[in-house]
Amino acid sequence: METKELTAIQQIAEINYITPENSSFKLTKNGFVVAKIGNAEDFSRVFLSRAFPHDLPDEFISVSDSEQNELGIIRSVGDFDDESAKIIKAELERKYFSAKILKIVNVEEKFGNSTWTVETPQGMRVMSLKDTFKSIIRIGEDRAVVIDEDANRYEIESLSKLDKASFRRIELYL
Repeated sequence: METKELTAIQQIAEINYITPENSSFKLTKNGFVVAKIGNAEDFSRVFLSRAFPHDLPDEFISVSDSEQNELGIIRSVGDFDDESAKIIKAELERKYFSAKILKIVNVEEKFGNSTWTVETPQGMRVMSLKDTFKSIIRIGEDRAVVIDEDANRYEIESLSKLDKASFRRIELYL
């Protein structure tokens, strides 16, 4: 491999860490997250994404610009001062909000699709799943995330803590 190609590969593989020393985060009056990173003169709108949303929710946060170009990775939100960490965490919670399923009241299936009526802390919800088996993602032994056809996420924090009737309604899909 030529030196030129090797250098290009190294640049692609290099991780640009965003730290409190090389960045600052603020909220606009409209509630958008903006950041000044590196030698940037102005604050620009940024988008945050978790690399490991379930296992490491406050670590390895990708920061991208409005055109989805990754600007860098936040190694740990805990490295930032309280104000910046609060902004970052609030944006991640907004983006990754998932209602908690407390009880599964009903599941009706037709042709591989299903309609669920569930109880959440925000009240009763009715959701539709396109492919029920693919729409339920197990996280470890006792947790699951359910993604409806509108890409809304619902979390079952503990399958073992569901009441027996709720568990029986979804046991087939797990």
